[in-house]
Amino acid sequence: MAALTLLLVLMAATVVLAPVAERIAIPYPVLLLMFGLALAFVPGLPMLEINPELLLPLVLPPLLFAAARRTSWREFLDNRRPILLLAVALVAVTAFAVGFTLQALIPGLPLVAALALGAAVAPPDPVAATAVARKLGLPHRLRTILEGEGLSNDATALVFYDVAVAATLTGAFSPWHGGKTLGLAVVVGVVVGVATAALTRLLVKKLPAHPAGSALILLVPFAAYAAADAAHGSGVLAVVTVALALDRYGDAESSQTRLVAGTTWEIIELLVTGAAFAFVGLELRAVANQVDGQLHMLIGQAAIVTAVVIVVRFLWIFPVATIDEKLRRRRNDDLAEPVGWREMTVASWAGMRGVVTLVAALALPPNFPERDRLIFIAFVVIAVTLLLQGLTLPWLVRRLRVSAADDERDEAEQEILRRAREAGFRRLDELHTEENADGDVIEQARENADRMWHSLGYAPDGRDGESAQRTADRAGDSVTVNAIKDEMLAAARDAVVNSRTRSGTDPTIADLVLRRLDSRGTQPE
Repeated sequence: MAALTLLLVLMAATVVLAPVAERIAIPYPVLLLMFGLALAFVPGLPMLEINPELLLPLVLPPLLFAAARRTSWREFLDNRRPILLLAVALVAVTAFAVGFTLQALIPGLPLVAALALGAAVAPPDPVAATAVARKLGLPHRLRTILEGEGLSNDATALVFYDVAVAATLTGAFSPWHGGKTLGLAVVVGVVVGVATAALTRLLVKKLPAHPAGSALILLVPFAAYAAADAAHGSGVLAVVTVALALDRYGDAESSQTRLVAGTTWEIIELLVTGAAFAFVGLELRAVANQVDGQLHMLIGQAAIVTAVVIVVRFLWIFPVATIDEKLRRRRNDDLAEPVGWREMTVASWAGMRGVVTLVAALALPPNFPERDRLIFIAFVVIAVTLLLQGLTLPWLVRRLRVSAADDERDEAEQEILRRAREAGFRRLDELHTEENADGDVIEQARENADRMWHSLGYAPDGRDGESAQRTADRAGDSVTVNAIKDEMLAAARDAVVNSRTRSGTDPTIADLVLRRLDSRGTQPE
């Protein structure tokens, strides 16, 4: 009961401190970590007993699903090369760099055991990266690459981690076996994700939008993770795949499901992330007390490993990003978002570690060599990267002036609104030609629609005056204004969903417009 009370305290602190973090312009995981560190010094505080086997399937799926739903397949495909170079190659390079460093620092530690921790600390946290990128207004392509890396690198790191842990316990390691395991995990994970998405789409169409449809969407990531894990695939890739593969639809039923599920996912993501980072700070002191050896030696080892993690990212990103940029320029001399040393610096400094590192470290078996020491080092890597980089990244972005211009974001939003509005009025014109559409009702619906688009933030630029000025004089059987409004909104939503899949469209802006349209669909005229 005491542990449950403490967990509720961490969640309550998340609710209170997250708005505070937003007001003082720092990522809320940073503030929750600091809260956990302060809480650790409260005398007599009970420790949370967490089953490591339940951490991955319970904590990771909702966080990955929520983050992946904010991007799109098109984003991944357009930036596949830099994402893979970070999510696969950089993870492997970091794991080996940390592994060799640990073997040199800790006498008697097997290299394969050191590589297990290297894999655990290699992937930057997708939630922290997403939170920082959204708050700082980074350029679209840079934000896409960082978010794509955060969503993809967990699969590479966790498969590498599983292979290293198994090799440590059995004493047998084969590079061929490790590569085959990784390849199988990727294929099975993607297949399970696609199959789960197809089944989900089928069920969503047959279930009522709320509460059954919304509840189904909440269960999907856990089901995908469990199914992939049972098939020896990557649960992480299964969750990311199902999130990207779930189509968005324009009908009213889908919009209601999307509104409820979207709000619920935001709440879950906030509580789970906040509690997890507060837990890191809370447990850091307890973990340090369990390790044999002098504290200053432990801190020194952890500091060296943290430095390796940070430096390796710089040493990798600068030459690789330079080569990638030259290849891009060969295909297109007129790049909309060129990448220079400023963007590379921000990307290199945006390597905060988080939930995946926490879960992987705690999941080390009880008989693992130097388990307590390795967990302490992992916790320090999380704390230092999150506090040091998370707190200074906003300053660095402002200093280097690496941010998307407000007018560019406004123009992108207006373009999506324009497409949605035109689609809505086209549907209205179609209804106008039908025999059962009353002219007065059509005209009233048109006037209501003009007011609605104005309230949604649409700023006319003269290109759409024709559709808005047409008059309706056809008579027939009565169709209600609200029914016409629903038809127009469905057509507008479909236009936004189609825009979301286009190359160059920022999915976060499309989702913002889509959410406004969904909200309008619940309001009668």
